[in-house]
Order: sequence, then C-alpha cells, then structure tokens
Amino acid sequence: MRRSLSDFVPLLLGDEGLPEILEEIRNELSVGVAWRELDTGKVICCGDPAFEERMLSFPLREIVRIYTSYEVDVSGNVIGRLVLDCPNGLSGAPQGRLGDCLSVLRLFYGQRLAESRLKTRYRNELVQDLIYGRIFHEEEIRNRARAFHWRLDGGIVCLIVSSNVDKASGSVSDEALLGSFNLIQSRVLAFFPKSIYARLPDSLIVLLSLPLPEVRGREACLRDFRNALREVLEDALYDAGDRYGTKFFASAGRWHAKLIEAHQSYQEAYQAQMILRSGLSPQDFVFWEQLGGSRMIAILADMEPAREFCRETLGPLLRESRDGEELIHTLLCVEECGGDLGRAAKILSLHYNTLRYRLKRIHEILDLSAHDGERRFNLSLALRIHRVLSKNQKT
Repeated sequence: MRRSLSDFVPLLLGDEGLPEILEEIRNELSVGVAWRELDTGKVICCGDPAFEERMLSFPLREIVRIYTSYEVDVSGNVIGRLVLDCPNGLSGAPQGRLGDCLSVLRLFYGQRLAESRLKTRYRNELVQDLIYGRIFHEEEIRNRARAFHWRLDGGIVCLIVSSNVDKASGSVSDEALLGSFNLIQSRVLAFFPKSIYARLPDSLIVLLSLPLPEVRGREACLRDFRNALREVLEDALYDAGDRYGTKFFASAGRWHAKLIEAHQSYQEAYQAQMILRSGLSPQDFVFWEQLGGSRMIAILADMEPAREFCRETLGPLLRESRDGEELIHTLLCVEECGGDLGRAAKILSLHYNTLRYRLKRIHEILDLSAHDGERRFNLSLALRIHRVLSKNQKT
C-alpha cells in the first residue's frame, strides 16, 4: 500500500498516462474507479465489467446519484470527476488516502494544462507573426513550425471564421463559443491536416498549406480546393450555428505562393469578413476573389480618407435628423432594389407612401437633384462604405 503522495511522483514524472494512474488509484483505494473528463466526456474505467458498462452508458447525473464521486479542479476550473464503485462511500484507511489520490489527478492535469498553455501561446504567436507580417525570412517560419511537426509546403491560403455575437450582450456564453470554434476547427483540420491555426479572442485563424503546380493545372487545382473547402465549411458553419444558436461567417484570402506572404492572404480574408458582416454579400462563406466589386468597398473602408469622404457625404443626414441611421438604411435598401420602391417597401416593412415620404425627406436634407449623376454616385459609394463601417464597429 502507498502511504504518501510522494509515492505517486514516479508516475507523474514518467511516461505513464491516465490509465496507469487510475490503476494505481484503484489499488490504493481497493475499489473500482472511473474518470470522466468534463470537456470531452471521455471515460476511463478500472473496475469490473458491470461497473464499466454503467460508466459508459449512464448519463452523468445518474452516475452522480448512484455512486460516490468527487470533482477535480485545476486553478478553479473543474476538469473532471472521479467515480468510485462504492455507493456508500469509503471508510477506514482508503478514506484517508482519497485526498492524495485526488491531488495526483490535479497534478497530472495541472501539468498537462501548463504544457498545453505554453504550446497554445507559442502557436498563437507564430500564426499572429505570420498574419501581421512580422516575419521576414521563410527559414524562420519553417524552424518555428517544426516545434509542432508542421510541414509547410507550397503556398498558403488564410481562412478566418468569426461569429456575429456581441459579447457585451451576453447572448451566447463563452463556453458555447469555444465549443462552436472547436467544432469548426476539427472539421477543417480533418480535411486539411497540414493546416496551422490560432484562436484569437473573437475568431479562428487557419493557414492552409497548399502546394500547386507552377502554371499548368494550377487553376484546376485551385478550383478543386475551393470546392472542397466550401463543402466542409458550409456544413460546419451550419452545424455550429444550429448547435449553439448563433451565426458564423467564414472567409478565405487568395492563394499566395510564398509563406512569407501569409499576411496578404489574411488581409484579404479580413476585408472579406467586413463585407460578410455588413450584409453586402448574402453568403456565410466567401473567397476574396469571388466578391467582385465589393472588394473595392472593403479596401476603401480600411482607409481614413474614405471614412472622411463617407462622413462628409452622409453628414447632413446624421446631423439634421434624429433617425439619420434609419434614413441611410432606407436609402441603401432602395438602391439595392434598383429603385423598385414596391420591393423596397416590402423589405423595410413600410407602406409604399411612407417610403416615398422618407425619400422626399432625404432629398430635401441632401438637396439632391434627380439629374446630378456625380452626387448620386458619391452617395451610393458612401452608403456602402458606411454600411461596412457600421457593421464592423469602425469609427
């Protein structure tokens, strides 16, 4: 029999995993034991077949009701639950050794958590250095990637996944967002295992390594890649949204031949995200090169002169009207409907005459002439830039 926590140290320092530790705990307590991880639901049993069958088939609340069990936490976060095959609890010497057994599990998971956090930080730093253009030599990229056994061959495509959740509203919990990003990430990595990834506070970044032929056959390969990625992401975005009750957007930049150009693909994917969030594209997933003229709007929206142009053009509406944003939304909807007031009224849920009155007010505030083509072009451009900025919380 073990008599102190120090007797478990060789297990923690060696190559033994959780099954070996649980077997030692079983020997120490002289009862069957099972371990259930909270985040994955993984179950490991050391006991008779009947006990193991119950652990694998019974829901957790039923297991807690029938058996003696103990939560194990690391730094205040519950990691899992140790279940004992003794409904009436321990007594005698095993009861005295229970504390050491729970401490061993805390130490085991604390060690894993520390290693995981270190790897996550190092991985996130590498990806962020890539997408923000802070690495200037490809050899540095390859050397740092070897730490994760990543083989970066050929060109690169950046993928960004984000949600439309406003964290301040608290409409979706952090756990739900984490679960949704994990689901999407696992689907992408299952089909594109050579990818590298990082989790930013509000998004998932995946850098997809994609070797392509020099010239002949490149377009066909890119087309096959886009089709495969679209199929994976459309299913993943739908499943994540359905499971966690929120909407997700995904965008991909262009393929770039050199790893050192990852930041360019990221910038394209980021600007595509701006278009998705603004609603100027009806899709949930887009490739940058397939956005058409909307790409120009996203590029302009990232420039201060364009934002100043937007403020100058739409300023009269915002300054002279309490419902200026509503008037801007009305004007943009009419424009997107090609001037069809009947269709726009339905989309806006307005009476036809109400819509006509609003447009009259807008023309008066802007002193807009029906024959002033240049001002109408400026207004159309400013409306779209404003929409992108307002939906992406730009100032």
